[in-house]
Amino acid sequence: MSLIFVFDFAHLWIASHRFLKIRLTTFAKLSFVAAFRVPSYRCSGHPPMRLYFSNMIRSIAHRIKLTARPFLVVAGLSMTIQAAPLPVHLTPGKGMTRGDKPYFIKGVGGDTRLEVMKECGVNSFRTWSDGNLAALLPQAAQLDLTVCAGIWLELECPWFSYSNPDHCERQAQRVCEIVRRWREAPALLCWGLGNESEGDGTNDAYWRQLGRLARLVQQEDPAHPTFTALAGLSAAKVAGLNKHAPSLDFVGINTYGGLPSMRDQVASLQWKRPWVVTEFGAQGFWERPKAPWGAPIEQTSSEKARSIRLGYAKTIAPGGDCLGGYAFVWGQKQESTATWFGLLTKSGERTAAVDVLQELWTGHAPANRAPEVEGLISPAAQKTVAPSEVFSARLMATDPDGDVLTYSWEVMSDEAVRDKDSRELPLEPIPGCADDSKSAEAMITAPKEPGNYRIFGYASDGKGHAGTMNMPFQVK
Repeated sequence: MSLIFVFDFAHLWIASHRFLKIRLTTFAKLSFVAAFRVPSYRCSGHPPMRLYFSNMIRSIAHRIKLTARPFLVVAGLSMTIQAAPLPVHLTPGKGMTRGDKPYFIKGVGGDTRLEVMKECGVNSFRTWSDGNLAALLPQAAQLDLTVCAGIWLELECPWFSYSNPDHCERQAQRVCEIVRRWREAPALLCWGLGNESEGDGTNDAYWRQLGRLARLVQQEDPAHPTFTALAGLSAAKVAGLNKHAPSLDFVGINTYGGLPSMRDQVASLQWKRPWVVTEFGAQGFWERPKAPWGAPIEQTSSEKARSIRLGYAKTIAPGGDCLGGYAFVWGQKQESTATWFGLLTKSGERTAAVDVLQELWTGHAPANRAPEVEGLISPAAQKTVAPSEVFSARLMATDPDGDVLTYSWEVMSDEAVRDKDSRELPLEPIPGCADDSKSAEAMITAPKEPGNYRIFGYASDGKGHAGTMNMPFQVK
């Protein structure tokens, strides 16, 4: 419902297109000569008549649950102002509310293909920094998605220390500037202060700064809760949070293979505040069996889906102080391999993990499902072969809907290439190593150069879904 604000200098009337009247008597002294600048609302219109509202307008909008884009009429000029965000509240043991309605996070980490995300039952997505919020927040609002907005915090390093007051002050100023810039976005859900920036959890200086940042953010934006995302939960981290950051609203926990037991771990560590599983997905490469030379063995796409179903049912679905979770990662990312954590393939096809998540989020399995993959068979799997040696590979895949499967094959280096910030860069298939077979079996030619490599097999159903599996091998 669009709303119109009409000033008559003595009274403020808020009227809908049905002329529902709400009379306020607090603006008797309002003058157009004064400019009331409040970050809550951005007003546009004729420059000489521009007004910036006081915080009272924000509270009015909250009370009437204003979510549409309203209009301001002053002296015959129409101005558009941004709707107030819905306040988010946490109740211990009962979960989260957004705009006074229960809100359980059915989320993903990543910000691509938002329409597909929405179609699959996602209601929220997580970012790790504020870099693209200008584009993402309006898109999210249009799709009725919320944004868990990350604010990147530095790790301890030669150029930044949490024991250095100047470093911490500059960081605090940066954080507050980000919060002021985006706190009025209707799609905003919460603020994430750092991702796995706590180290081993024993740095008191870090926890003190985190507690300070949480207080500052809450002062700047009391409508949205704050959290930090940890690399797992431990006694040292719980102690640091309890001692130095008691005002942090909830904690985020990144966990993969440990997801099924995370609820029990939270209880055993006596964590009393709400929590969110801020990353979960396939078993991590640090948790998997290894080839003789140390290369981790990745799960098939179907094994990943089964792991997610088990962990979600045991840890996230029961709710309570668990406010939901963010599956990692929505899209495709090079991390250990090209397919390890991606819920989608490079071309955007959905894997079995997305099918499972959609069923968990919506209560209904998708009408068409991804191919099931049970393994990749090759005499070179986890073995050493000679340069240019030719061998076979077979992907064991079926389709639950009876769709005809098309196969594709790639060979890639298994040695990471990183940028200046130590992030893995995407790798390209090595030309001439995999034949153009569209069938379940292909002939592979080992690269000429010695090194560590992987065979990747893909099965696509032609309807936007794919199954994947890869296997390491070595050339000597």
